[in-house]
Parts: sequence; structure tokens; C-alpha cells
Amino acid sequence: MTNFTRKLLASAVLIAGMATSAVADTWKFASEEDKGDVQDIFAQAFADSIKEQSGGDIKVRIYYYGQLGTENDIVELTSKGTVQFVSVGTGHLGSYVPEAQVLDLPYLLGGDTDVIRKVLTTSPTIYEGLSEKFEKVNLKLLTMISEGEMAWGANKPIRSPEDFDGQKVRTFTSTIPVETYKAFGANPTPLSWGEVYGALQLKTVDGMVNPVYFIYNAKWHEVQDYLIFPGQQPYVGTVSTNSEWFNGLPAEQQGMIRTAVAAAEQAAHDYQISINAENMEKIKAERPDLQVVVLTEEERSVFEELSTSLHETFYDIVENAYDDADKASAREGAKAILEGLQSDVASAN
Repeated sequence: MTNFTRKLLASAVLIAGMATSAVADTWKFASEEDKGDVQDIFAQAFADSIKEQSGGDIKVRIYYYGQLGTENDIVELTSKGTVQFVSVGTGHLGSYVPEAQVLDLPYLLGGDTDVIRKVLTTSPTIYEGLSEKFEKVNLKLLTMISEGEMAWGANKPIRSPEDFDGQKVRTFTSTIPVETYKAFGANPTPLSWGEVYGALQLKTVDGMVNPVYFIYNAKWHEVQDYLIFPGQQPYVGTVSTNSEWFNGLPAEQQGMIRTAVAAAEQAAHDYQISINAENMEKIKAERPDLQVVVLTEEERSVFEELSTSLHETFYDIVENAYDDADKASAREGAKAILEGLQSDVASAN
């Protein structure tokens, strides 16, 4: 082989390598949250794992809040296959998987961090029953994550439903949260999170509900005088992929995704525990006059009792999402999911 031939061959190999690198896969991951939030930590850890496992041949590009539209938009983009992965709270899945709103019911999961995590990652009801509902809209549920206990923000102490009277509380823009605060005696006001600071500042709403880490990141503690911990529920995030796309992947890549999900879930779990604690300390330091209220067991029991009326609301939501011929079976299915989750929580305890 002449030197010229060797050089020509070497050039061809180099060009081929560059071409292979240039067409390396890029998977899109859309989140409803922003940089530094729990879903971002999940997405970053997921991307790092995929990159490492694939030797850099597969990259994950992360899209943050608003870059690809609303929460509903990014679910739709994933269902259609434009985006491969999506992370949103359970309430934002309502128009696609109405049964997922079971996890919005207050006082269902309890307040034990380990129990909540076990249920969200291993529950047979979620991964054998509820996950089938995802498949029907071309989504594959990969995991669920807790982002920490949700606290109430207010400008007065809230210890009873009577204290909520006349209070406008910003809620998520889905039915269960709205009906929850109606049941609790408040006037729910659904708003996208980007509108909340101004609304609290101008007092067009009186309070809000969110995990502590998010309250601090959004600076809502600056415009609230009280944080109340009712032991009500965590904010539950979901991570899904396009089902048809996932099923068409080689087994090796499906395995990569499962490994990456496990690593990312661990990272998000550890982060939410630390960031909620850290941000609570920051809130106290920045707002020493802000009052922290933890409801007693007796006070919680009143709200917990009111919450039971929302079970029928959940059944109605699911039933009304189906055609007339399927309404009865959909309602029974919703009951089975709720009862199954209650059983899974009891078992995890």
C-alpha cells in the first residue's frame, strides 16, 4: 500500500467518523419547570446517564418551562412523538389521562417521605393499572417523583376551614385542586405559576400552595406572611415517553432508558429533600417575620375528612372524560385505582 493510499484511507475513516458523530441521536426532554427545580435535576441526571451509557452517541436536549408551550402542549408533543420525554405534574395530564388525577387527591399518600417514594416508584396500581391508561394515548409512564410536601402560603394563619372563608387561593389549573380548596372553604383561583407573584403582590389573590423549594425559587415568600404545613400531600411529578417510539427502540436502548430513569429518580429524590430543607432556612433568614404554622393532628383531621368528598369528584371527572357507552366502566375503573392506591399506601406503611 502506497503512502498516498494510506493517507486516502485515513481521510476516509476520519470523514466517516465525523459523519457518524454528526448524526448522533438527540432525544428531546420537555419539562414544565425551570433550571434548578426538581424536574430539572431529574432531566439533567437522565441526560448524563444516557450520554455516559451511549459513549456520547445519544444526547438529551432539555426544554424548560415555556420553551415549547404550556404544560398541556408538551404532553401533546410527546404523545405525537415530536418530543421523546416529558415531565409534568399529575394535574396537567387530566385531558390525556384523567385517571392520573387520583394522585392530586389530598391526604391520599400521607406524609411519610419513604412511604410516598415507595408508592410512587413501585405501586402495582400505578404501574400495572394506571400505566395502561397512559398507553392508550401513546404515552409510556416511566416513573413518578415527589417534589416535597406542599405548604399553604397566606397572609393570616389558616388552621380551620373557617379561616379559609373569603380567601382567594391560587391553585393549579386542574379540577381536583380547584375542588379541593372549594371543599376547604376557600375561593380557588387557577393561575399559571408565572402570574402568581404579581397576583400575590397586588393582593388579587391571598394565598397559594406549592412545595417550599419552589416557593423560595419563585420568591413568593416575599409576598406572604405565613407558611402553613397541613400534611396534605406532596407535589407529584410524572415522567413519560412516547410509547410507540420507545417500543421501536432496540432492547439495548430501552435498557439505557430504564437505567437512566433509576439514576435520575434517585438524584431527584435526594435533591428534593435537601433543597426543601435549604430553602426553608433561606426563607426564615430572609423573612424572619414570616410565621410558620404546622397543623396539629386534630386540625389536619378536619381537612382530611372534608377531602373524602373529593373521591366522588374524581370518579365524576374520569366518567365524564369517556363516551356514554364507556362511562360506567370508566367510573368503576377509577374506583379500582383509588382503592388500589389506598391499599398500596397501607402496605408501604
